[in-house]
Amino acid sequence: MNVPPKIFIRVMHDDLRDLCVHVLVKTTLSRRDAQRVAELMVDTDLRGVFSHGSQTLGGYARAYRSGAFNPSAQPHVVKDTAVIALIDGDGGVGHLATQMATEMAIRKARSTGLSLVVTRNHGHFGSAGKYVRMAVKEGLVGFCVSGIIARPVRDPNDNTWVHYPLDNPPMSFGFPARTGYPVILDMCSSVVDEWDVESDRFKSIFAQMPAAVFRSFGLRAATDFLSAALGGMMMPGFRDRERKHAGAYYGASIWVIDPGMFTDTEAFKDEVDRTTALIRTMKPLPGYDRADLPSGPEWDREREYAQTGIPIGEGHRQALESIADELGVPIPWRT
Repeated sequence: MNVPPKIFIRVMHDDLRDLCVHVLVKTTLSRRDAQRVAELMVDTDLRGVFSHGSQTLGGYARAYRSGAFNPSAQPHVVKDTAVIALIDGDGGVGHLATQMATEMAIRKARSTGLSLVVTRNHGHFGSAGKYVRMAVKEGLVGFCVSGIIARPVRDPNDNTWVHYPLDNPPMSFGFPARTGYPVILDMCSSVVDEWDVESDRFKSIFAQMPAAVFRSFGLRAATDFLSAALGGMMMPGFRDRERKHAGAYYGASIWVIDPGMFTDTEAFKDEVDRTTALIRTMKPLPGYDRADLPSGPEWDREREYAQTGIPIGEGHRQALESIADELGVPIPWRT
């Protein structure tokens, strides 16, 4: 769970965005693509979702430099109808293909009421919430998931859960509001990061919440089926030994719904406002000073950080400085 760091420096979002652009351009990514990726990463930081924002910059830059990502990727449409589309990411980072997919899904939903666009053959796409927010800002409902190709078990005779071949994919739901904060659930699909059933941590979680563990197991498979598998990435051409770019083993899906096709749009937004206001009257859970639905705290952080700067924790700062120094990019907080 992302929480504001206790020890940090504040960096204005424009400075952080420029740093990300300069690093990505050094990897031979085009300035246009670097700006798009940087914008999405810093947008995530502004929400306080630090695990999936600019903290990932070093990993992406090194993937480009090693050839795991395609720096000249040209995401393109493979299938297209009035309601659905399939986009191939051409081996690039996932932000580019998924942003393209979301923009297309929004356009389709405007005319049909409902759309689904699937992506394939790209790298990690950050947090699912940023794509859902694109739809929510347009007054639409969004749902996004990302998943990967199921990795083969190394030893076919070893069936222990630690070798469970699926990842912990993200999912996000988003609902627009009129005057209050939009409700955006942005989360991983599992309550357990690792499936080492012999570890003390797993045993403790399973003992306390067996139902949650089983549901997580199903959600992890469902997100992979709705993204990588639905995009055809289980087919020949995308397997480990066949992929041109080793890091391009992700797919994604973005659903967009126009609530105005079913009910009055403003009445729908009013219901979101009414619900969030009602939750605010509830007694906060232990350790919290108020009750919120998902996105309440992020909504406040986004406005605060835009004015005062994004709090960059120690590990986050060191990760950014490491890749910037490696590529000879000036660091704004050192000047």
